[in-house]
Amino acid sequence: MSTEPSRVAPPAERATPPAGRRYLVYLAGPEVFLPEAVRIGEMKKEICARHGFEGGFPLDDAPGEDAVRRLGRALAIFEVCVRMMERCDLVIANMTPFRGVSMDVGTAVEIGFMHARGKPVFGYTNRTAGYEARVEEMFGDTGLIVEPYRFADNLMCEGPIRMSGGSVVRQDVPEARLMTDLAAFEECVEQAAGVMLGPQPAGATPP
Repeated sequence: MSTEPSRVAPPAERATPPAGRRYLVYLAGPEVFLPEAVRIGEMKKEICARHGFEGGFPLDDAPGEDAVRRLGRALAIFEVCVRMMERCDLVIANMTPFRGVSMDVGTAVEIGFMHARGKPVFGYTNRTAGYEARVEEMFGDTGLIVEPYRFADNLMCEGPIRMSGGSVVRQDVPEARLMTDLAAFEECVEQAAGVMLGPQPAGATPP
């Protein structure tokens, strides 16, 4: 396992959570499309709790029937996700390549949404190869310029993470566990805790 070495900007300005609750983390990623999505979401929330956060998984809230009638099911789901992101204080995004050379496009939108609202963004991927290398492997030389920055994905996806004081956690896992292995996720949660909560004394219980 490795964390992409980088020169990062100072941590983004962030609000202290209201007294009596933990930071709320929006758990963005394509796990929502897995048959075992709910189980994976619960496991992610348990990891968050161990490190002093409260996790929010997109499937925690279902669209109401009024919203479905008013907007249609697709936009009602969109509305639920937007409201959850607005409640959350930060996002941890699964940037593992999904259905192509790059990360899940919906997750990329959620990264941009949270960054635009001044909320810290952290990310991880279960592939160590950088974006440039993956493009070359999948498409070869097409004559088009590819970003030469050795980032995990497009700079508009990685930029918010670096501007939040983090770096994309990278790990390689077997193909069968590509979307279910949570070791890199937990390392990313630890990174976010270090930025958001500061160093914790050995043996201390997370706040």
